[in-house]
Amino acid sequence: STQAKMRTSTVTLSILVMSLTGANNPVTKQMKENIEDISRFLKLELISDVKKNNGYIGESLKLTKKSANNILDYVEKSMTETSDKVQKTFETLTQGLTQNFKEIQNKSTSNLNTLQKLITDNEITITDAFTKNLNSIVEKVEARMKQHEDFMTTSVAVCAEAFSHMSRGTVRYASVFMDSVLIKGTSPVSEVLDPKSGEFVVPPGGDGIYHISYGALIDTMSPRTGMSQARMPPRFAVKSSQGNRITIHEASQIWATVGVKNQYKDLVPASRAITLNLRAGDIISLEQINNHAEQAYRLTFCVHLVHPTLVSSVTWEKLPISTVPELNIATTYVEPILQDFQVGDLKPTNTKPIIHIPVMSPLQSPKSRFVGGGSAEPSSPEILNPHSMIGGVLEGSGNGNGYE
Repeated sequence: STQAKMRTSTVTLSILVMSLTGANNPVTKQMKENIEDISRFLKLELISDVKKNNGYIGESLKLTKKSANNILDYVEKSMTETSDKVQKTFETLTQGLTQNFKEIQNKSTSNLNTLQKLITDNEITITDAFTKNLNSIVEKVEARMKQHEDFMTTSVAVCAEAFSHMSRGTVRYASVFMDSVLIKGTSPVSEVLDPKSGEFVVPPGGDGIYHISYGALIDTMSPRTGMSQARMPPRFAVKSSQGNRITIHEASQIWATVGVKNQYKDLVPASRAITLNLRAGDIISLEQINNHAEQAYRLTFCVHLVHPTLVSSVTWEKLPISTVPELNIATTYVEPILQDFQVGDLKPTNTKPIIHIPVMSPLQSPKSRFVGGGSAEPSSPEILNPHSMIGGVLEGSGNGNGYE
């Protein structure tokens, strides 16, 4: 630099002045040699090193600037690339989330609509099945109630009488003094007890348990003479004809063998009752079963339906068994198909800049004895050692090496 050149010139001028003042002095000779050494040092080593140092500094500045520009360019490109990748990632994420939300919404709407239709169909099925069962139950209950009404309005009560009866066979009557017959609330067309034939026929719909009773005044002693005096007291019994089976019910028999020989005081009252289970078409009559029997008087014959029963004429309506409707419980849920998305690598792909540092050649001046502080023995203490002077000048510089 300029300051270094001025300092070097000052030292050189001082040395020249000292050399002119005593050219023949041995010290002067020594100083001349030293000056020559210093000159050679300055020309061959120090100046060369200063040039190298200045070149190194200049190259370092260029490389530093270039490296700084490369670093700034790398940072800018990396930030731009990373920003683009982040923005693209967010766009992909937003697009994927939007599509997934739409997919979930569409599938949820579809599932709800399908479920609503399924519920509606099942409600219709339940309503139809309930209505059908209810109608069937109401129909059967009405039929059952009608049957109960029919039973409640079914009654048979008939009675007939005859003044006397003597012959063997069926008792015939002079009149029917009670005739109350209702079958399901309706009177039958024909008579159920015919007084001329003496037979009671169970009407259709009149199946049930019947109470049959009769009574008579039995003549036990015959007032006749001769052969007529041998007549026996009459014997009565109830006869039933059920299909092809004819039965004389012994439990219903009555007769009498006691009395007095008085045609007015030998009449014995007798009666009997029996209960039979009869069906429609069965025939009931009162029979006198003795031959050559004496007369009987004031005969009465009554048939009364005690309790209608379930027989051929009536079939109870069975109440329907409620059935559980078949519901459609198939799974209708459809799983939404969601799109997967992955976040890519956000690291920049730019190549990192390479920092170049210049290689400085080794300096020669640090190896010199002048820089190392070496000096010769002075011959006179009054004359300054030029090495110390150079060293002082160099040490007085602002950067420590005498060059800027």
